Amino acid sequence: MQAPRAQARGAFLADWVVSRHPHNLYDMTSDLLRAYDLVARREGRKGAPMGDRSRAVVRTVLWVAWGLALLLLPALLQSYQHNVQLPSGRDVPAMPLGYFLWTSAIPLSAVTAALAWAFRGRLERRRRLLAGAGLVVLLAYLAVAAAYYLWFPWKMGGLVRVLGWTERILRWGSWALWGTALPVWALRAATSSTASASPLDGLGGAEALSERERAIAEALATGSTVAQVAAALGLSASTVMTYRSRACEKLGVASLDELRPVVRGAGAVPAAFDVTSPGAAALMAMALCVGLSLRLLARVTMTSGSSWDQALGLILVPALLAVPWAALLVYARLRGMRVRLRWTTSRLCLVLLALALFGLLAGGGWYGLEVQVPGGSISLNALGVLGNACAVAALAPYLLWPRERVTTSLDEERCALYLRGRGAGELQAHVLTEIALGRTAPEICESLHVARGTVNAYRAQGYELLGVHTSRELTDLLARDVGRVPSAGKTQPSADDSVTTE
Repeated sequence: MQAPRAQARGAFLADWVVSRHPHNLYDMTSDLLRAYDLVARREGRKGAPMGDRSRAVVRTVLWVAWGLALLLLPALLQSYQHNVQLPSGRDVPAMPLGYFLWTSAIPLSAVTAALAWAFRGRLERRRRLLAGAGLVVLLAYLAVAAAYYLWFPWKMGGLVRVLGWTERILRWGSWALWGTALPVWALRAATSSTASASPLDGLGGAEALSERERAIAEALATGSTVAQVAAALGLSASTVMTYRSRACEKLGVASLDELRPVVRGAGAVPAAFDVTSPGAAALMAMALCVGLSLRLLARVTMTSGSSWDQALGLILVPALLAVPWAALLVYARLRGMRVRLRWTTSRLCLVLLALALFGLLAGGGWYGLEVQVPGGSISLNALGVLGNACAVAALAPYLLWPRERVTTSLDEERCALYLRGRGAGELQAHVLTEIALGRTAPEICESLHVARGTVNAYRAQGYELLGVHTSRELTDLLARDVGRVPSAGKTQPSADDSVTTE
């Protein structure tokens, strides 16, 4: 707080000296201080009553007060309604305040905080909107909770149910916004200071990029697909590709892949999973299902009165979680492939941990998440085992890699030009060339930064355009019309086991 004031005083003193001594050596100092003044005006700090650190402290205090209001006020209302406002004739035991403090929306706030941390760059521009939405939802939630718990019309069952569902929806929405506000609003200065360096730093021509070209080039160079960038910026895919071409021209590179070299084939080291990577959604679903399954295991061991049931649960639940992975290993063995584990980025690890904790803690008590149905209830935790199997099946294409392959060496540039001459677009020509070279869909997605649906669509359109039906026919067509290079047909061995983890 003192540094900006001291610098402002220094700028005023330098201007005063220079106005009286225009040819003094203080001219350089004056220029430097004026430059700081312009930067401060641009960042919104000029004339600010508090420094950035003080504002961060105030935001953090407000965020904590927001959480306390969400935690304590509804609990006080529930405790009052349960212990005081109930009719005296009802035989209901008194409950302490701590009984009403827990809600399953609390671990949900951890999930939204982790996701907001992962996407803080995109949410930073909407921080005021998020803070305003959080305040509005909080006030609406407190009003509905007060109406539901203080004015409790026993004879108006339909209105009670409407108020009850509205209170639950607003409660979960309030906690979700509260978690989102932590990295985006309360700790904004800390999150912005931890931004990673741009992959374009130090490249010739990077200064000539426009703001939009730089944003698109950075997103594509760090692993985002064209579809993801288009959705994030509100542009069409063709517009994103146009900006990409302009950025490549200014940077003097043929492709943004040159900024992040990719080794292809069986010896390739798979890229690390990120929040926006293909297959990350399946990994998140698996983390959630594992948390639900562990909660089921805790329920069996803690609530069962039979030691036999407890031992059976300790064996059965982990075994059911391991069966899909065993099936994946058997499938890879039969198909002559290998399961190659991939690293995950720190922000994806944070999201996975939050999802696992949500699955483990949601529901409260010993029984976890349950859905009331006529005649009883259904435990959602029991579905975690089935969901884990589905998540492993969805993740399998991103973990299976060939042990060895017969490489088909084609002139990629000539193949792309040939395909464009046959009517294919620029990106479609590169996708078809990758398919002809025998690369799998996950490899193409990581190499060209496109979604898997884009690869499938371009494959179908390209086959129809060229009159072929399989990748083998496509390879033969390009080899006949374009030609192979001398190394065609050689066997490429798998990667050394010391390079990757199996």
